[in-house]
Amino acid sequence: MSTPPKPILPALGIDLVEIDRIREHLNDQQFLERVFTEAEREECLRRAKPEECLAARWATKEAVAKALGTGIGEFLAFREVEVLTVPGKGPRVRIHGPYAQYPMRISVSLTHTRTTGAAVVMIFPEDESN
Repeated sequence: MSTPPKPILPALGIDLVEIDRIREHLNDQQFLERVFTEAEREECLRRAKPEECLAARWATKEAVAKALGTGIGEFLAFREVEVLTVPGKGPRVRIHGPYAQYPMRISVSLTHTRTTGAAVVMIFPEDESN
């Protein structure tokens, strides 16, 4: 993978995904391993409705890619955007791979209905002095 373009920050991204689209792949281990990190799979698959949890994470990954201006593909893979829930603090996003070299702070808001998962992401430049 080549060096990704430096992100222009602050940046905003949003994405929606049909939960049925994710539900169709719940038993597809290859899909789950390609898109979600081990920690994401562990967190979501133990829930009563894992498809809702996974859909919100899918939407977050897409929203991050949109905010970075790159999309999922050449410079950013699905698994390089990791969404984990911090007890008492909610969802947090961690970037792995080539984009991890850029100091940034990511805020995320996740939601879902019975049919749709959604995420809004705001990426801010990280103060490098901290």
